[in-house]
Amino acid sequence: MYINPFLYQLCWGFLFPFIRFFLYFRLGKRKEDKLRLNERFGRGYKLPRPKGKLIWLHAVSLGESNAAINLVGYLKNLRPDWHFLITTNTITSAENIDKNCSKMPVIHTFQPLDHLTWVSNFLNYWKPDCALFLESDFWFNLITQTKKRQIPIIFASSQISKSSKSKWEKNPLLAKQLFSSPSLILAIDNEQKKRFEQLANIAKCNGGPEFLNFGSLKNSPLMNLPKSPYELALRNYAKETKYKIILAASTHENEEVLIANAVSKIASSEKFLLIFAPRHLNRAEEIINRLGSMPRRSKGELPSSKHRYFLSDSMGEMRCLYNVADIIVLGGSFFKSGGHNPIEPALAGKAIICGKSIFKNKSDYSLLIKTGMIHQVKSNQTLRRTLEDILKPNNRMEKALMKGQKIAQEACMRPAKAAHYIISTIEQKP
Repeated sequence: MYINPFLYQLCWGFLFPFIRFFLYFRLGKRKEDKLRLNERFGRGYKLPRPKGKLIWLHAVSLGESNAAINLVGYLKNLRPDWHFLITTNTITSAENIDKNCSKMPVIHTFQPLDHLTWVSNFLNYWKPDCALFLESDFWFNLITQTKKRQIPIIFASSQISKSSKSKWEKNPLLAKQLFSSPSLILAIDNEQKKRFEQLANIAKCNGGPEFLNFGSLKNSPLMNLPKSPYELALRNYAKETKYKIILAASTHENEEVLIANAVSKIASSEKFLLIFAPRHLNRAEEIINRLGSMPRRSKGELPSSKHRYFLSDSMGEMRCLYNVADIIVLGGSFFKSGGHNPIEPALAGKAIICGKSIFKNKSDYSLLIKTGMIHQVKSNQTLRRTLEDILKPNNRMEKALMKGQKIAQEACMRPAKAAHYIISTIEQKP
């Protein structure tokens, strides 16, 4: 469908009367905060704009909020007098920011919807000195209106799917304005860099953005933190039962059943505890309905020898689970979801299995597959065989895990390097 800037604004004008109904629908699904709905219209903010330089980071959802938090951590150390505004679209990302930024000069708000008036309300109130758009959430008015105010724009940890790129190419007038707006684009890999270069060529902008193949910014180095009581309890359980722990991490619909079936067919399968850590915690009841009752972390329960499964339906404890797992099966990769970031589990130095769908983090997956740390199944039907191959004694596995862990540690230094590029771009503003 062809859309030009005039039609885009006309569409938002048509949708104007229905937006509040849409937000109340999302509220019923617990996807909006009832007390903060006005932020979607660029108003109702509880905090004033802080004095001094304010850097705005748009982070969409949970994964992008991690990238934003990492960047803020390095930027505030380099420029301690700066303040930061992070916008997101989801409640889980808001909770993540509240939890991890309580001691940082950070304000969180929900992103205004892309109606021209609401975007203007937002920009008039906060008056940011720079805007960083993370990942792939490119809203036309949000970006072009920021550019019109001569606010430097940076795309960071950037990626765009083939289908999205194709849609922009079919709407060159929108693409021209949007992709001529940033002065710097930090793409997650070389393939993504080429896509942005091609879109910028459509824009035919004077000079155009600077493009860099930079990698994902979602990861930060693991600190030498003391083991949590939860981790210690899981380790004690494994020691007492002599069970190996298989972690089904960040799983999506149907992946839990797939993994459970594969594990059940392993010889001596009763010697394994399978932990499910779904990507979306609201799927807990669905998982139990399909696989039967099991202890749940959200109810304060721990694994039981009476159950082969355990549901870790809690926020902020994935690192603990990676640390205790013997094998990690990384979800979001078996049914065309595109794969989740493999760097954080790789930091734990454990064997990882993924499916065929890894296009969202293709570069990092490819590196870790080459080391032998990540084992990619040939098809969903070969998952059991892949699990059994990893469980066989293999002297090369330890070296592969060390190589993969080193690559992951190096990847965690990207936010520090990105912070320097970002500061340089911001301070070029006259």
